[in-house]
Amino acid sequence: MKKNLFVINPNAGVKARINIAESINKWLDGKALAEFLYWENASFDISKAVTEKIKKENFDAVVAVGGDGTVNNVAKAIINTNIPFGILPMGSGNGLARHLKIPMNLQKAINVIIDGNAKLIDYCTINNVQFFCTSGVGFDAHIGQLFANSKTRGFKTYTKIVSSEFKKYKAEKYKIIADGKEINTEAFLITIANANQYGNNAFISPLSNISDGLMDVVILKPFNLIYSPLIVSRLFLKKMHNSKFVQTFKAKNIIIYRNEQKPIHFDGEPYIMGKELIFKIFRNSLKAIIPKK
Repeated sequence: MKKNLFVINPNAGVKARINIAESINKWLDGKALAEFLYWENASFDISKAVTEKIKKENFDAVVAVGGDGTVNNVAKAIINTNIPFGILPMGSGNGLARHLKIPMNLQKAINVIIDGNAKLIDYCTINNVQFFCTSGVGFDAHIGQLFANSKTRGFKTYTKIVSSEFKKYKAEKYKIIADGKEINTEAFLITIANANQYGNNAFISPLSNISDGLMDVVILKPFNLIYSPLIVSRLFLKKMHNSKFVQTFKAKNIIIYRNEQKPIHFDGEPYIMGKELIFKIFRNSLKAIIPKK
């Protein structure tokens, strides 16, 4: 019988608190064995714990139970191991899970773990830090920093912060080197996308292919505030790339230069980095479990 390691973040997202381990065992219904590892607090290095665990024991799959931060920290422990990686989405955004069409219903997501297909996907790095969904600079990184410091979580909190900061934020100047080509631009934000969305079905890069060995660069240029509703609607209607304020292209190697050290984001997590940001992509390095077609 297959044995799966479920790595649980009990503090993830905004879903109703349940005894998730008990529920997982119930939903598995004797079709697989479950072992549990808990990420109780941010100071605990869960990636290291997963790495040590899979060295000592053989698992047929490792499953992240949480949001995009949990997914990132668990997935980076098993890249290039050939161990299938599953997701039980319990976060507030669930960007990678949504891109891979994993059900948001946890019982249905368990069924994907039991009988889903394996798909090799890419991962990227920003200054040698791994990400699987999106990374970037500008307004979304600024919002990510404020959201991380807020006392409440969830989509409502996020949209409230966006609304309050939208009029205040000023576009910045950047230099981008993409596969040797130089681009100088002013931008409201720049997103480097491996997956097609931030999470919550906010499709910043709807044409992204997570297995093509290329990163998608999305540059949102400065715009008049009267266009804000249109831009937001395009974000959720998978039409961002059609906006006259958006420039997109694909590249394997990207460097972004900016004027000062400021926040960046990767997979929903904010971080402070310097003036030079180096992005790389690593093709077909993670075996993800996805629904059968």
